[in-house]
Amino acid sequence: MFPTNDFESIQTELISHTIIPKARLRRYRSKSGKEPYYQFSLQSQVKPYREFSRIDAMLDSYQGEFEVFALPNPMISHKAQTGLYLYQAANKGAGTVVLAGAQPNEVDAVIAGDFIQINGSKKAYRVLEDANANSSGHVDVKLTQTLIQNYLAPSVIKYGSEVEFQVSMTDRDSDATTADKARWGSHYVELIEQI
Repeated sequence: MFPTNDFESIQTELISHTIIPKARLRRYRSKSGKEPYYQFSLQSQVKPYREFSRIDAMLDSYQGEFEVFALPNPMISHKAQTGLYLYQAANKGAGTVVLAGAQPNEVDAVIAGDFIQINGSKKAYRVLEDANANSSGHVDVKLTQTLIQNYLAPSVIKYGSEVEFQVSMTDRDSDATTADKARWGSHYVELIEQI
């Protein structure tokens, strides 16, 4: 599993400007899409050389932009939610999905900033606004980006920490320092979502 716990700083950004040829060549290989994608920037603190070497060896096993792998959601989720599913079919280009399976009248059934993933795709979507469930446990969920494909109901929904991003490593920078007998190093890595 990718060594997420070895990085102290993890930032995510939705990249919506997709005209850079280099980025387009690396992502959405199977569908040649140009939809926005998530980029993760991970920075480690300076670590003793033994820890630095262990992380370096682990990163060596991920072979850059040509290897696509699952990344468990590295962002802290505001809520844990299970049992959600797509209540009605959702079409490509929609900015809202209707989910079912929440507790009736649940306050903050979904929370802004958390991620969801709809069965049938490796794409992750981010929740735009907090939303409550109605008396039937249905939740209208606004997303930060529109759907990149059609989804059928009742597709299962992964929520928060259950989401796995499909990514590749596009940038890696390792810096090792020797000071007298003490040796140290740090890492910077960029991962981008691959669909």
